[in-house]
Parts: sequence; structure tokens; C-alpha cells
Amino acid sequence: MSARRRRLGGERGSVAISGLLFALALIVLIGTGVDFAHAFVVRRDLTALADDAALAGSQQLDLQAWRQGQLALNTVQAEQAADSALAQEPGVTATTQALTDSITVRVQERLPTMMLRLVGIPELTVAASATAEPRRP
Repeated sequence: MSARRRRLGGERGSVAISGLLFALALIVLIGTGVDFAHAFVVRRDLTALADDAALAGSQQLDLQAWRQGQLALNTVQAEQAADSALAQEPGVTATTQALTDSITVRVQERLPTMMLRLVGIPELTVAASATAEPRRP
């Protein structure tokens, strides 16, 4: 047997192991991408939800101020309207804050992860917020 054959004989199967490690790394990378893509989609939905709730709240005008020629929100009704718009969303935590000139809605949701769990991140918290102001009808 030649010296070259003896030297290469001990490395038999190393390509298979390298290929297996590469495939495993690729699966982890794709899984992490799936986790982040899911978080991105949920954030888009949360942004739409916060926008809708803030819009609902911004339509609750203070009628006393309106009669005096001022544009102001009824803060209690504005927060109630925003909370009502958010009530049918399970798993979403929301806070609303109404002032006389605007309402701000903040929403967040916790998402379980698939691949990030393997590196110690069992869930991601995704949040969005929206602010709306009353407009003259």
C-alpha cells in the first residue's frame, strides 16, 4: 500500500460528518429565520390592531368642549372605546392612555419560539403602539 493511501485511509467518512454538521447548522439557521419571520408578521398585525383601537378612541369627542368651540377627547370614553376594540384579541396585553388631545394605545404579545428555544430564548415579546388625535368632522 502506498504512503498516500495509508494517510487518506484514516480520513474516511470525514466528508459525511462535515456534511452532517453543515446540514444541522443550516436547519438551525432556517428555524431561527422562521421564528423572526413569525415575529415580524405578528408585529404587523399588532400595529394594525393598535391603529384600529386608537382610531376608535379618537372618535370619542368631549361634547361640552365641542359646544364651546374646542376639539377635545372625552378621555374616559376614548379609553373605553379603545379597550373595547382590543377586548376580542386573546393573548394580547394592551394599555391605553387618553389625553384631551390624543390617545395612545400600546399592545404586546408573547410568542413561543421553535429554534431560538435551543439557545435559551423560549419566547419573544413583540410590541406595537399607535397614537391618534381627534379631527373635526
